[in-house]
Amino acid sequence: MSTVEVRNGIHWVGAVDWAVRDFHGYITPRGSTYNNYLIIDHEPAVVDATHREFIDQSIDNIKSLVDISKVRHLVLNHIEPDHAGGLFELLALMPEARIYCTKKAVEAMERMFDISSWDIRQVKTGDTISTGTKTLMFLETPMLHWPDSMMTYVKEDKVLISQDGFGQHLASAQRFDDEFVKCSSMSELEDAVWDYYANILMPFGSLITRKLKEVQDLGLEIDIIAPDHGIIWRSHPEKVLQMYGDMASGKCDER
Repeated sequence: MSTVEVRNGIHWVGAVDWAVRDFHGYITPRGSTYNNYLIIDHEPAVVDATHREFIDQSIDNIKSLVDISKVRHLVLNHIEPDHAGGLFELLALMPEARIYCTKKAVEAMERMFDISSWDIRQVKTGDTISTGTKTLMFLETPMLHWPDSMMTYVKEDKVLISQDGFGQHLASAQRFDDEFVKCSSMSELEDAVWDYYANILMPFGSLITRKLKEVQDLGLEIDIIAPDHGIIWRSHPEKVLQMYGDMASGKCDER
């Protein structure tokens, strides 16, 4: 699938997996997507590295928009294989790229790879980098759902790139919530959010409640939520934020 602009030079450059039917041990009858994002600026940045099986599609997407060798920043929100499986392939094509990830991500990668030659910067909540005209702020989200997890917030565009948070296992030709609802329904999208939360994130409800409060306390204005799986929330971000608040607190409705 070709690239899609999320907002103001932030592009979806991922892949759709129509075939996957089992993910982390639960059934995914609608497939999934492996979303990653290219931020075009004076110093281009890529956020996340997709599943290795699909990294060639992502690389082609990136190359269609920029000279991939000029990418200066590679943000790893999460190092699970469906998010970072294509890391080596990307690094081979991005000789100038510095990696940004949490301390826990570095510790995990040290156990798995020889990273002695990699240019890595450990980041924590509130740390920022500039790509030229855009500011990327990092928000640690440990155990949501791995110890290394974090999110990336693009301040100027009010876009939250949320890795596993707010996602769904939902393969679709549509990339945005408003597009999907026109072809299907909001209830189907909500059901996909619920299924994902129940199977991946439900044990961490108290952590999610605290993290939602932290986002509020930081004063982050969120216009778009761009997860690493499924549909991007550009028309109804408040809908999925409310859903997460309700699910994390144990509130339930009839399903």
